[in-house]
Amino acid sequence: MNEHGRAITQEDIKPTVLPDAYLTSSIASALVDFKMPRFEDLPTVGLYRDQVIGIVEQTLGPLGTCIDGELLTPSMVNNYVKAGLIAAPVKKLYNREHVARLLVICIFKQVLSIQAIATLFKIQRVTYMVDVAFDYVAVELENAVRSAFSIDATPQPDSASHVTRESLLVRNAVTAFAAKAYLLGYLHYIGYEGSE
Repeated sequence: MNEHGRAITQEDIKPTVLPDAYLTSSIASALVDFKMPRFEDLPTVGLYRDQVIGIVEQTLGPLGTCIDGELLTPSMVNNYVKAGLIAAPVKKLYNREHVARLLVICIFKQVLSIQAIATLFKIQRVTYMVDVAFDYVAVELENAVRSAFSIDATPQPDSASHVTRESLLVRNAVTAFAAKAYLLGYLHYIGYEGSE
């Protein structure tokens, strides 16, 4: 039985689009070229919440068909402040660390609970500076997405200078995101409802 209460038929499970066709589509091709900014590329001036949301949406926009639920809303930002995931803004202005953390939250929340993300941030605070941690996430995310959406991609070795527990946690989180993104993107591509 499916969620609509009817028996699943052979037609329901018959593949209509093979994964190779998806990987050669314009959707997958755009994802292969996805670039995450580096910490030094993030704005150095204070930004209002709506500007921050705009930057996050613009940055992660290419992943749109592969994102489950809303990316970022004003109430989400407020909740992340209340939960301690990001610091409170100063005079309603957010800095590049806020933007970096919000970008990471938007990626990680696709595969992790908010509590798990908070734990990863606590680990990060005692082991790596924000810029180093963010740049590592950016490189590993690009590699994982490229690997998931390429027909002939070879998995990249860990980009950390020394593989640590922390780098393995991040690498596994972005790999999980890339796998989920592939599945959601494929389902969207073949037209399954509810895959957005």
